[in-house]
Amino acid sequence: RKPKDFTSRVMGGYFRQSKLTSFQRQLNLYGFRRITQGTDAGAYYHELFLRGRPQLCMRMQRQKVKGTGHKQPTDVTSEPNFYVMPPVIAES
Repeated sequence: RKPKDFTSRVMGGYFRQSKLTSFQRQLNLYGFRRITQGTDAGAYYHELFLRGRPQLCMRMQRQKVKGTGHKQPTDVTSEPNFYVMPPVIAES
């Protein structure tokens, strides 16, 4: 919701990207999905990117660039509702 704040405060400290559009493209290539409705609209999620479970990230793979220029439509019924899910307990 505040792209300029995100770009200057978060991206500069944690990522090599400096342009928001490049960062979003990388998220898409790694399989992150964008939430389109509800409180978290505009946020991204990935089933292998969970707080307290860093080992899951090792299974994430970057997709090859397809170059089709065509985006698949989003199925809003498949978007998770994080507010009804039980919390994830960190593995020790």
